[in-house]
Amino acid sequence: MTPSISLGDYEPEIIPEPWEEYQYRDLYRSYYTQSISMKINGLFHCITALTSLELNKCYTDPVERGDVSTTPRNCYLSALTIYIDNKGRIIKGEKVNTTFRLKYVNGEHILDSSTKIQKELERCVDKNELHNLVIKNKQITFRNGKIYLLEKFHEYIKQASICNRRTYVNYTYLKVSENRDDLNNKLSLLGITTAAVGFVPGKASVIADYSIKILGFALSAEPRFSLAEYTFPVNGPVYLDEQTLYQHYKRDNTNGYVSPQRSEGKPMNKVRDILKELQECGLTIT
Repeated sequence: MTPSISLGDYEPEIIPEPWEEYQYRDLYRSYYTQSISMKINGLFHCITALTSLELNKCYTDPVERGDVSTTPRNCYLSALTIYIDNKGRIIKGEKVNTTFRLKYVNGEHILDSSTKIQKELERCVDKNELHNLVIKNKQITFRNGKIYLLEKFHEYIKQASICNRRTYVNYTYLKVSENRDDLNNKLSLLGITTAAVGFVPGKASVIADYSIKILGFALSAEPRFSLAEYTFPVNGPVYLDEQTLYQHYKRDNTNGYVSPQRSEGKPMNKVRDILKELQECGLTIT
């Protein structure tokens, strides 16, 4: 997701995100899909929920950076979720922002339990407007005026929309079904290319139990997440991409002028699990 934009009277105004204020930050981004049961107009429906999960780790001391940093890190976890019905229509969108802090103890950064975990919920515009904005314009508009431009996440949303509209299966089920050959043959009979719906020969990896708990926490707007109140998905969650995008950002400070944050080096795709990393930091759910 790119920086949010607020449309003023004459020209767009860039609204900086809180993690853009730091000298250095590390960005991690992963994508997930799951099938959930959602009550709509009094009836329960099987809905596809796609999530773009971003973790921004910010260095509180501009002198220290990288793995050698021993100062606290402020972390911003953002879970943007798009909900799609069995007709391929986007019916809802929201983003849950979670802020927490890591402290340095015995050679590693772990959760600072003395700092309160903060939650913020941002709701998207109504479903009819949202569907057209996402599918046609590759952007998401929130009710508070923020706009996000979509990149890779748009590909997955479009695949899910086509799959749910043109096939007999839910997008998440398409990823986890055991009978891959049968699905492939039926897609051919329907005249649907495998690339259009993101079909691959092997089934997607379902995330581990501990990761389901962490993802549930990231998706919940409640400051005190309770696993007992968590509704487990019908199918999934599964990874949409086995690799996590990693990107380092910095701000240059030259003769008192501090530049906006810019990416440093090329983005890297790593076989790295954001959810596992969060658990290792001490973000445990009971």
